[in-house]
Amino acid sequence: MIRRILVSACLSTALLAPPVYAEEAVDPETLFNEAMRYRQDGELFKSIEIFETILSNQPGLNRARLELAISYHLTRRYQDAKDELTTVLNDPETPDEVKLSITAYLAQLSGDIKTAAQRSTSSMYISAGMFTDSNINLGPGKDITGVTPETLEQSGSGGQFMFTYSHRSRASQALHMGGSIVDFEWHTQATAFSRVYGSDDTDFNLSVLTLNTGPALIAEEKWRAALNFKIDKLIFGKEDYAQYIGINPLATYSITKDLEITFENKTSIREYDQPEDQGLRGTMTTWNIDLAKFFERQSIGIQGGIRYHDNGAVDGTLHYTGAEYYLGGQMPAWDDALAYLTASSRDYKYKAIDTANSFTEIRDETELLVVLGVSHDFRTGLLRSWTLNAQYTFTNNDSNIAETEYDRDTYALNMRRYFF
Repeated sequence: MIRRILVSACLSTALLAPPVYAEEAVDPETLFNEAMRYRQDGELFKSIEIFETILSNQPGLNRARLELAISYHLTRRYQDAKDELTTVLNDPETPDEVKLSITAYLAQLSGDIKTAAQRSTSSMYISAGMFTDSNINLGPGKDITGVTPETLEQSGSGGQFMFTYSHRSRASQALHMGGSIVDFEWHTQATAFSRVYGSDDTDFNLSVLTLNTGPALIAEEKWRAALNFKIDKLIFGKEDYAQYIGINPLATYSITKDLEITFENKTSIREYDQPEDQGLRGTMTTWNIDLAKFFERQSIGIQGGIRYHDNGAVDGTLHYTGAEYYLGGQMPAWDDALAYLTASSRDYKYKAIDTANSFTEIRDETELLVVLGVSHDFRTGLLRSWTLNAQYTFTNNDSNIAETEYDRDTYALNMRRYFF
């Protein structure tokens, strides 16, 4: 609104100026309109170039100078924008109503300059709750070696906790890449997760410590890319279980304002601590293509994609590859609440026959996973800013070998909150 008032108030002082490039009979209004069209189309740098050309030949054209200031502002050239605005403000020919609008705009610009100076931000996330699990034998993942054909399904329940600290640092100046304004940031996150069963099932407790860090490039409403370096430490039961060291590049492109496509890779070198788990060592890799569509100011969303995975285990009986197809979405459930549903089908094609367990065929399995949940945000009262989340997860593993088929039902209830 400030920009519109500022521009319209300058019309009377700008349109009477002499033409630009008189020797070439170039109409200043034509150049001005061309610059405005470029800016409306997102071509900010072309817009700036034309406005600068106009002013180099006609420095008294305050209408162009004000629009140049706005274009500088949009490209994060805050000091240049301030200088142009001040020039018009100090011009004795500038009408008082225009000076008033410029003063208001300078206040807005000063706020943006102050925000840009705050280059580092931190946040914390905490989640605590309880769960019940109908099949705790699966441990930290599908490829745990402790599950054998003789293993009986066992249920259990307990509590789980997660704490995350995130830090973001942003460069003082935005980059100009391919006609876009791009912020360079560095993201770091540390997470501690613990899932603890009742006293009779402590051998299935799981703790995970994670640290990831890396750069990110963000072109607002256009694209973003990141490269994360990650370290995981897993503790299963009462013993050290594994360490993962990985790299995670990803890139997201905005096809339209509410439609995004993401390309992602995750590659991790996995090392295991216990002798019986050494067959799982190797390099795990996943490749992912994801589409996300949002509606109603992003309160409704649909997400789907395909993922290829390879766990890279050195033991062929534990080494699998396959594809995963998934689809999910969220929508309002009631005031301040969202319901979500995700379904995925994931194939596991193993490399060798597990003769140690007397199997006669190579395992070929499909895992169906369905997650249904609802979260409610508290806006007032003692629980203000907290979120209550209830979730049900169903897993069905269909296999060509009867001994490796299983079902699993998990119910979880937790409270969580972000601290900024």
